[in-house]
Amino acid sequence: MGEWARPNDFFVACRLTSSKYADSFLDTGSIKFNTPQSWIDYSKKYGDGRGDGYEGTLAFCDSFDFERMSELIGKYESSCVLNPNTRPLHKEIREGRLFLKDKRSLKLPCFCVYILKNSMFPCPDSAGKHRISTEIPTSYFRDFSDNLFPEEVKRLPLEDQPALITIFNFNEFKNRLYKSLRYLGLEDTEILIKDVSYFDFEKYGTNGWMDFNRNYPEELLVKNIRFKEQGEARVIIKTKKEDIIKRLIESPIELGCMRDIAKVHKGYLDQGVHVEMTIDTYEK
Repeated sequence: MGEWARPNDFFVACRLTSSKYADSFLDTGSIKFNTPQSWIDYSKKYGDGRGDGYEGTLAFCDSFDFERMSELIGKYESSCVLNPNTRPLHKEIREGRLFLKDKRSLKLPCFCVYILKNSMFPCPDSAGKHRISTEIPTSYFRDFSDNLFPEEVKRLPLEDQPALITIFNFNEFKNRLYKSLRYLGLEDTEILIKDVSYFDFEKYGTNGWMDFNRNYPEELLVKNIRFKEQGEARVIIKTKKEDIIKRLIESPIELGCMRDIAKVHKGYLDQGVHVEMTIDTYEK
């Protein structure tokens, strides 16, 4: 078996949503940004899955580990103007741990997609055309359908039932997204698009601690390994322009018709999805 030259590259992305929003996406390119705080609130109300109470974690430690707590707070809440780590901290105790988060990051507009990385597919061992395949796991669809049973989903109004958007030309989607965001007044440097990294928050036990050492706002690209099968990439709007933040959070933006680069499958894919594609490879 060969090895991918760029295992983390991707060109296909998916997003699970409702039928009515999927139709709107195809027709007008309508997308809605949310905030990490909204996902935290959703988790508190409905549990983890679509929501995540750990969103935006800079570092955490046991809530009774006062020595480590003092060290981490000192690092991120220093009064020294020369300290590059200084943040406006939000401190939160959850399940016996103290979590440190940046108040600014929790308010930033974000848009998430599931990505099919090269590394998810077996790499052919020779150049030329090949048929490759992978699976989108069941857990992805169940998480974003609030773990409803199929019979519960069928009782929902048709417009509220799940639909999977597949963007088969993500580069073109990105071009249209940048164009729309520039029109709103954003600079390219204020738009961050990257894949999420997953960490085992339980690696060192319930009394352990972790410091992810991320620069603002890349702590939003840190998630618990429990969510690894969600395979996320995120669009993060890292701007200080309050009017644009307000605009993006309050209502959708439209990128234009997406029917040339995307398609929709309606229905609850509670058994996961088998993905196949034909590729043309070459050796470097």
